[in-house]
Amino acid sequence: MRKLFRFAVSVRTCGAVAALGLLVAGCSAGSGTSGNANAGPVSAACAAVQKANPGVVGKHYSVGTSPTQPSYESIDPSDPSKIVGFDVDFLDAVSKCAGFSYSFSPSDFQTLVPSLQAGRIDMVVANLIASPTRAKQVNFVIYQNDEEALLVAHDNPKSLTSVTALCGSSIAVFPGTVQAGFVQSQSDACTAAGRKPIAINTFNDFNGCVQGVLAGRSDATIDPVSMVEQTVAKYPSRISGTAPITEFRSPIGIAFNKSSSELQAATLAAVKSVQADGTEKLLFTNWKIDPGSQAPATELP
Repeated sequence: MRKLFRFAVSVRTCGAVAALGLLVAGCSAGSGTSGNANAGPVSAACAAVQKANPGVVGKHYSVGTSPTQPSYESIDPSDPSKIVGFDVDFLDAVSKCAGFSYSFSPSDFQTLVPSLQAGRIDMVVANLIASPTRAKQVNFVIYQNDEEALLVAHDNPKSLTSVTALCGSSIAVFPGTVQAGFVQSQSDACTAAGRKPIAINTFNDFNGCVQGVLAGRSDATIDPVSMVEQTVAKYPSRISGTAPITEFRSPIGIAFNKSSSELQAATLAAVKSVQADGTEKLLFTNWKIDPGSQAPATELP
């Protein structure tokens, strides 16, 4: 089974990223809650993106996020007014390339898609899994393939290696996630097979799920591999991570209201450019995420 991605220090510096001609906020003091208000020159490829999508150039958009997912989007511990993470830096690069600015509208994770559907925000950037159910509600520009692992008690005393092995155990989830629905479906399958159901413990966010495992109230929680690894590094004597679980590998995307075709098209073109020049993989490395998880930019549905 494939091992968890281990971060290696890269000799590529922020200067190397900047040489690509794109703003990379993770290499600076932080991104704050808005981006690219005073964007500078862009590459020839991004200039072409803006020429082909003039309707978004100079526009300002509201971006929904839930800053509780370390390495993707979370509150900067040194400055609570800033949101930092891969998704923040990635959106900085994409928005500069497409020529628009944005501000974050933080909220609970489970409210993001309904708010996008209602038109209260213009897009969602929140490590959001593009599930078939969500793709019926909103549109996506895919940029990553998500790989997840179980976060368990130290040395995995119950030998939990997959979701199907959780029958009779307890798992921590937070509302509105694909993981929560997936675990409920698996619990129903356990019952149908004559086995004990999964005890599902619901917490407000990722940090609550981690505390549930640390306190022994839950046997496991499911999270992206990078988040699992960084949590294990924070609590090395109290918690462990499994290898990636085979049942869970999903596309991640930026979400749009189904009526936002112009913004979606511009973002798709910008993501393709940011991927082509290597920026996305550099940002993955910067945030200790496997650069191999980059997925070719596509639209869904």
